[in-house]
Amino acid sequence: MIEVQKLVRDLGGTRILDELTFTANTGEITGFLGPNGAGKTTTMRVLSTLLKPTSGQVLIEGFDIERDATEVRRRIGLVTEEPSLLDRLTVREQLTFSARMYDLAETTIRERIDLLIELLGLHDGIDKRAGALSKGNRQKAALARALVHDPPVLLLDEPTANLDIVAQAGMQSLLERDDVVGTKTVFLSTHVLDEAERLCDRVVGIVEGRTVASGTPEEIIAATGASSFRDAFLGLMAETAMSV
Repeated sequence: MIEVQKLVRDLGGTRILDELTFTANTGEITGFLGPNGAGKTTTMRVLSTLLKPTSGQVLIEGFDIERDATEVRRRIGLVTEEPSLLDRLTVREQLTFSARMYDLAETTIRERIDLLIELLGLHDGIDKRAGALSKGNRQKAALARALVHDPPVLLLDEPTANLDIVAQAGMQSLLERDDVVGTKTVFLSTHVLDEAERLCDRVVGIVEGRTVASGTPEEIIAATGASSFRDAFLGLMAETAMSV
């Protein structure tokens, strides 16, 4: 699981994360919601060890992201809004390279790649250069790369943000499948409320770097008295913005 306690991150004299606190449980998809500039991407960078916290504590699978950064990296798979694929390499080459970085045996690498081809429907793109793929297939390839070492924790930073409606629906369908996410801890950053309600077991709301909501969509609806998750969450965002 992911445990975040009073996480603070300052950048250039500005407080981006302000004692952010939440948990994401094993076997669930936890949605991370908030407006642009709320601190979602900064949080993802901290969780993935790309940024160090100013203060607070973050544990992933019981490992501290600062003291045990190498162990944390072995246990996470990261998908960003813009896949950082190497355009001149094929998808198979990139998956193989990534798997070798995690010291997987060659037979295991072949088995994992074959499995991911089937799970993600990469038959047509696996031996194409990444630069020749559609946005939807590029994001599938990025998801395959994040899954190739079978990590227990999956960090998804707005993975459907730049996709057309067909590719977006395809990615959402993949994330609904137990054979893709299984018993992993999945932390999904998004600003699409319908996507969060459809995919997520629990949601964490953030505004200006602070936690403003946490619970199941049903719990948030009940707590606000709204008639829908969309109305409940937008009401919380507006109420918090007025109090800041």
